[in-house]
Amino acid sequence: MAENEVALFIDFENVRYGLKNNYGREPDPQMLMAKARKYGPVALALAYADFTEHPDYFRRKLEVAGITPRDIARRSPDVAHKSSSDMAMLMDMIDCLLDRPSVGILILMTGDSDFIRVVARARHRFGKKVVIAGVPGSVSNDLIAAADAADPLVEPGWAPTVPVELSAPLTPDSSLLPENSSSDNLSEIERRLIRLIAYLDRTRPYLTFLFVKTHALSPNNQLNLSPMQVDLVLTQFKERGILRDETREVDGRTLRLLYFRRDHPQVMGVLSGP
Repeated sequence: MAENEVALFIDFENVRYGLKNNYGREPDPQMLMAKARKYGPVALALAYADFTEHPDYFRRKLEVAGITPRDIARRSPDVAHKSSSDMAMLMDMIDCLLDRPSVGILILMTGDSDFIRVVARARHRFGKKVVIAGVPGSVSNDLIAAADAADPLVEPGWAPTVPVELSAPLTPDSSLLPENSSSDNLSEIERRLIRLIAYLDRTRPYLTFLFVKTHALSPNNQLNLSPMQVDLVLTQFKERGILRDETREVDGRTLRLLYFRRDHPQVMGVLSGP
């Protein structure tokens, strides 16, 4: 059989919150399936999430569109490792590569850089074509670079949303404040993010960019930021010296760790305040 079939893997939480935060829209499973069908007959279509955290109608809409919901219970948000749904998606991708030789194209609807290695393996060892169909603003550039192509999940006329309260502090002129700048220069969102990082730094053995970003995007922390805005603020923190990163070996894995400078003037100003 010719290798012309398509397998679709949807990181549903990544897609849903990416669309909501960046475009103010909910995902349409019919649109997701239509994008996959552009590449050929869809032999496998799976969506991964803890669906108890999403409206019930999404299960029905996914099934009507021909996409099977894979309901994966979320691990505790205090666990600083890969989520359960990510692991389930990774294992199903490997099973697909091993057991479905008729599948020649993998469509990944995600932006998570944790899939870089399996994307590279699918292309270089199994000879598959991999397309990243993520939401602009929530897709790792390295993930796109590892794939054959990118096909963003946007429609003509969709305009990105930017919260009003973030428009001033995220202008280019404010992105390179000198290290001794007063904490008065920080927005309320930046102050709250500094407090969150300080808490994580105090309670976790180490920090990574993805781990901090995951907590910043969690509804429990009520920062109301899009993934792109979290990336921008954390990048600014690195430019100001609030954060620095360093590649190290941890438990047999090479990680880019984040180090939080509690002695930075702006950090001291925030943490010493009310």
